[in-house]
Amino acid sequence: MGIKKRRALEVPLKAESYNEAFAFIEQWMKQHGISDKTIYETGLLFEALFQDMIDQGFPQDTILTIKPQRVFGEYNIKLGFEGEAYIPTLKKEQEEISPELMIVKAYSDKVGYRYRLGYNRVSIVVKRNYSSSLLSCLIAIVLAMLIATPMIAFMSKGELNYIDTTYIKPLIKQFANAMLMIGAPVTFFSLIKNLTDIYILSEKSSSARKLQIKTIVTSLTAIFLALITGIAISIMMSSHHGYLENQGTFANGLNAEQFIASLVPSSIFEPFETYMPFPIIIVALLLTYALCSIGEYFDSVHRFINICLEVFSKMVTVVMFTLPFFCFLAVLSMLMVDGTSRILILLHYVAVVFLSIIVIIAFYTVRLLIGKVNILTFAKHLPTLMWENFKINSAIDAVPFNIRYCSRKYGYSRKRLGEKLPILAQTNQDGNCFLIMLIAMIFIFMLGIEVSWLQIAGIGFLVLFLSVGAPNQPGSIVIGMLIITFYLQADELISIAIFAEAFFGSIQNIINVLGDIVTVAIEEQKYQKQPA
Repeated sequence: MGIKKRRALEVPLKAESYNEAFAFIEQWMKQHGISDKTIYETGLLFEALFQDMIDQGFPQDTILTIKPQRVFGEYNIKLGFEGEAYIPTLKKEQEEISPELMIVKAYSDKVGYRYRLGYNRVSIVVKRNYSSSLLSCLIAIVLAMLIATPMIAFMSKGELNYIDTTYIKPLIKQFANAMLMIGAPVTFFSLIKNLTDIYILSEKSSSARKLQIKTIVTSLTAIFLALITGIAISIMMSSHHGYLENQGTFANGLNAEQFIASLVPSSIFEPFETYMPFPIIIVALLLTYALCSIGEYFDSVHRFINICLEVFSKMVTVVMFTLPFFCFLAVLSMLMVDGTSRILILLHYVAVVFLSIIVIIAFYTVRLLIGKVNILTFAKHLPTLMWENFKINSAIDAVPFNIRYCSRKYGYSRKRLGEKLPILAQTNQDGNCFLIMLIAMIFIFMLGIEVSWLQIAGIGFLVLFLSVGAPNQPGSIVIGMLIITFYLQADELISIAIFAEAFFGSIQNIINVLGDIVTVAIEEQKYQKQPA
């Protein structure tokens, strides 16, 4: 069978097999319209992995299975073989890093490793296309409109309300429950991991500590800007819809005494049983302090937390595959109950949120001007950087690419980028803070949910810690919005949380990365002005 017709290739894991193996994947990439630049970079990575596998001493009779595929909008190449667990590492007898390992580390955002029952599976990402999720949600919205139209025409209002109350709303609530059931542990373990990493870095380096303080300040500023923007938008639109007419002391009668009493529950398990956000944060802070104080057991406990985070994050990914279906149900429910009027308002506010991103862009522009960074030079290479990060959809996963790109295009020091960008990717959550706070404020006022300034301050506190606890990953917007929904006891926000993830899930990552690069540009400008 010719190379063009093969779906998989099996070759012995030895140097003589490389040409046949690369010809197979190169042909597949050309057939799927992959650019020459991407083919070149994938070839470098494949050759480095192939050679490293041989250097690690796997037997030459080991059979390597190569299977290119496209799954959920992502083009990748799977490498499978039996043997001991494989991860590229520096051998003890080596005095310096090999060229192969340097390449693998440089492209670590494109490689994944799995080992199960004696079988290795290495995945190389060729091209990502996370916009397919947004496209699926848009198709779901159009399909809901097509289905709702004849239902509204031929069914009475009572029948429509019965179907919505009996079938659709309970299903949507189950999606929210599933996201909270998994999202609460994800937030908890991620919060511990990130706070612990922040603590360790701050102990090691004063410059890292200063950088972390700056990112906290920018995140708080983003929350403040979102609050002001959300209130301004609501006031401007109140004459049309009367969104500000129902303000009260606390939602659902929760007074200050009850709020304070809820901070420390009677049982340590209660926060996870009821998804109580403030106790989860308090427990995470206490556990972080304890973890950083236990000495010899730190590595084992920290490794356990990382494993738990990885497992629950994979669970979130599985649940997120159902987002288009529940987006369909949410639109169908809104059409059946309110007709097209509510959908038009929703689309209107989606547009308003997109336009409001100008506020955070203006904030970054001011920061660049104060830092005396050349705006035109900075903006020249920004579109390509942002587009690639949109496809990767995780600031943490995109760190290696961002280091390579900023080093080549902006001329920044690769060493300093390697020190600062990983810290910024974990701690700079401007996108999460701005969007979650903005969307929550707009729709709290739009739906007439009763809030006080004390409760708004509580939401801002939640947004800051939820952003640290669910950073830069698909699902972080919907998890954050659902926890705020639970805090406000406002089920009306469940559908809004679904739409927020569908439309703004990738945008929050773009803002996070933009904040990272702005901070790096300012730091590099300061460094260049220092006397030699």
